[in-house]
Amino acid sequence: MSNKHHPAASPYTFSLRELSRRPGEQMTASKVFPAPAVLGTEVIGVPEGADVKLDVSFESVQEGIWVHGTVSAQAVGECGRCLDEVRRTVSPSFEGLFVSPSARVDDDDEESADVYEFDGNAIDLEELATDAVVTSLPFTPLCSRDCPGLCDQCGVRLADNPGHAHDVMDPRWSALQGLTETKES
Repeated sequence: MSNKHHPAASPYTFSLRELSRRPGEQMTASKVFPAPAVLGTEVIGVPEGADVKLDVSFESVQEGIWVHGTVSAQAVGECGRCLDEVRRTVSPSFEGLFVSPSARVDDDDEESADVYEFDGNAIDLEELATDAVVTSLPFTPLCSRDCPGLCDQCGVRLADNPGHAHDVMDPRWSALQGLTETKES
């Protein structure tokens, strides 16, 4: 008896061996699992271990398996203006055609970003789900559309202190400021 260690299958993987042999058949699946790695960008993303939900429909077509669905999760990041935590629920959709290597057409016109290889047994949706989540996230997350951010001079959060201001002296008069400070002492 062998004691080989078999790595766990990716949570994004679905076994479709029987469906691939039945053109015209359709199957749906729903799966919730902890994110195996950060899903997003350095600024905002679904943290490792957070729940990810896949709702997927698989349809066996002559070329292979047509897949469409949604990936839902909660992204966490930092406001680009005030640095407060930002939480956003994301539910982007995705789609793609999975074909066996032997069924692929070598014509450049047939190459598409939505065509993936399928080994005839299982489909791994990690690339589709990751791309869908990353492209749905904001480039600069904000805690609110009108977030005033931080004071550029002292770092005070302006939403907490709306009247915050600094007396800013015209730099042309800065040499004279020293005269008034010594006189007042």
